Amino acid sequence: MTTNRILGIIEGFYGEPYSHDVRLMMIDHIGHWGWNSYVWAAKSEPRHRELWDQPFTQEELQQFAELSSRHAGVKFVIGLTPGSGATNDQVVEKLRPAITAGATAVALCFDDLPVLNAALDHQRIAHAVRDALQIPVWITPTHYAGLTSSPYLVALCDGLGDDIEVMWTGNYVVNDTISVKDAVARRTATGGRAPLVWDNVPVNDAFMRAHLHLGPLQGREQGLQDVCSGFLWNPMVEPHASMLMLETAAAWWRGEDAQAAWGTAVDRDGWRWLAEATAYRGDLHWPGESPSRAWWESVRDMPDMKDEVMPWVHAARSGARVALAALAVIEADVTNLSQEELSRLMRPLMVWHTHRIAPVLTFGRGPRQRPLATQNDHGKFVFRPGTITESESLVDTLVHKALTAINS
Repeated sequence: MTTNRILGIIEGFYGEPYSHDVRLMMIDHIGHWGWNSYVWAAKSEPRHRELWDQPFTQEELQQFAELSSRHAGVKFVIGLTPGSGATNDQVVEKLRPAITAGATAVALCFDDLPVLNAALDHQRIAHAVRDALQIPVWITPTHYAGLTSSPYLVALCDGLGDDIEVMWTGNYVVNDTISVKDAVARRTATGGRAPLVWDNVPVNDAFMRAHLHLGPLQGREQGLQDVCSGFLWNPMVEPHASMLMLETAAAWWRGEDAQAAWGTAVDRDGWRWLAEATAYRGDLHWPGESPSRAWWESVRDMPDMKDEVMPWVHAARSGARVALAALAVIEADVTNLSQEELSRLMRPLMVWHTHRIAPVLTFGRGPRQRPLATQNDHGKFVFRPGTITESESLVDTLVHKALTAINS
């Protein structure tokens, strides 16, 4: 396996950016895994995107220095989204203090911008930053998903320095699978340039906020390590919860079994019950269509966890209580029960509606929403079926069976 690859985390989600302490923690983890890059690019960092032309604060520069020196093997990469009309000097002078503070590369994030006619500007800025600051430059192009070229990609890549990385999320914004064939197609679309993969897992921002992604990395083909220039994983808004999938990504990169690594991690760190309770059909950690009574009891009795995931813990516990009440009805001979006995069985089901309106999703409850969007040969986004899917909760399935038994 090729070893000189870019590997790390890109903090590139929409939502509350990580605290400085969390970023230090994440660098500690990725240094332990042998990864080499942490990218500061959270969309809601004001001086990353909205106030891109405003100088970094002294506090931010001090934090950049600490992040840069945290681990000898992990470089700190500063991300920036220059606005329309940005000049070379503006971008270079904005970034120079961050480089002085210790950042060793720049990620120019032109993703999710409403223009596909700025490729030459993006190329110009990338060359200017590289030449003025003498550092590696990575670009997230405006056309960052899909397998085809576009006028934007042609204009961007024609004449772009071979040393400048061009990022790619896969065929879609969020991908169930990324194959070697996909990566080769992207390489062809960008004039033979190996893609730097911005992998949008386990991220749960935007309209995925009700979901937790606590399973193992899956669907990434062995061999991508040799045809891509590297992988950067975009974590969830919940940083500690993100460690589960990221640890399995490290195992996958080494050629190991990601699911086995996941099993070790969830049992070591106490995440198994919540992970399985927030899974969906098709996930490797889905608990099955008919979990045992013991499983429901374990979910009901799970201890408190990190504050960041407590909404899902509360929802899982409440759902498990409803499921166990439904099982009691299903297992009873309701036709031979007195009205009082049946009432005692039914009473715990009365909180079903409260569980169903929880703002977070558990037990496969739909709708499941993911940006399964690609970009066509004009660079425009198109959504595919599966972006929004209905899915019946395991709790609802059991309650429906219980109600059928009561009403039969």
